Amino acid sequence: MDNYRRSGGNARLRGGGDMSPGGGDKAGIMLAKAAMYTGVMFGTATLIAAVGFLLRVFIE
Repeated sequence: MDNYRRSGGNARLRGGGDMSPGGGDKAGIMLAKAAMYTGVMFGTATLIAAVGFLLRVFIE
């Protein structure tokens, strides 16, 4: 890891862990969108499974 940090170029690792407020806002929005999409997908899958279960119960 130290050799990679010493090498130059555009892909250089930078020390420290500070994030700008704009970067933090962007990361938070991305995480919120990912959580929302995941919730919508799980909800849709649950709804499809429930409809399939009810159809199977009432048809038989």
